Amino acid sequence: MHDETVTTLGQSSADGYDVALRRRRRGDQSVDELIINGVFAMDSADPLSEIALAQALGDQPGRVLVAGLGLGYTARQLLAQGATRLDVIELSQAMIDWARAGLTDVLCQLATDPRVHFHHGDVTELLGRQPGLPGLFGPWDGICLDIDNGPDFLIHSHNAALYSLPGLRQALSHLTPGGRLALWSQGPSKELWFDLVALDPAATEQLVAVDRRNRRIDYAIYTARSPEGRPE
Repeated sequence: MHDETVTTLGQSSADGYDVALRRRRRGDQSVDELIINGVFAMDSADPLSEIALAQALGDQPGRVLVAGLGLGYTARQLLAQGATRLDVIELSQAMIDWARAGLTDVLCQLATDPRVHFHHGDVTELLGRQPGLPGLFGPWDGICLDIDNGPDFLIHSHNAALYSLPGLRQALSHLTPGGRLALWSQGPSKELWFDLVALDPAATEQLVAVDRRNRRIDYAIYTARSPEGRPE
């Protein structure tokens, strides 16, 4: 039986919240994990739902806005699907710096791919059409939102606006005709689902089952299309 060791790869209290990148190692196995404001955000043990978020945009997703860098699995999958450009907007400058420093293999892959462009900023301001993010503008062919745990268990209370009906409508307005919005949630949300269907009757909800420490968790991926791009 192997003892577990925990190494802090990076830690920051800048930009208004605490973020830590840690590596847990037991024997020859290691898992990277992200902790935000003392709350577990994600790890590399089973990034199936983060990958599913990217897959929700389909093959050849074009130019994509990725809101929330995380551990990079969504962005890496989008590149594998043939994305031509990724604009990754991240609230924590430290996380962007850690990617550029190659603190994990996945983050290093993103930082060295010419299709990836990191932007330090708040996606709520961007989608609300507020200025202050030079070089970052739409419309995009796809948007992936994974900036929090979802509307029912927020790490950052100000993110609630993104999951509201006006916030969802704003996000859809930044898409090209036929563009898709994909949102990650730590679990099903009836209110979010009803709001999306109100905006797009063909909106979808996909549950992604992941086993964590002998406990099944059903994450949810929601998608909707811009009004101009829906089939008649």
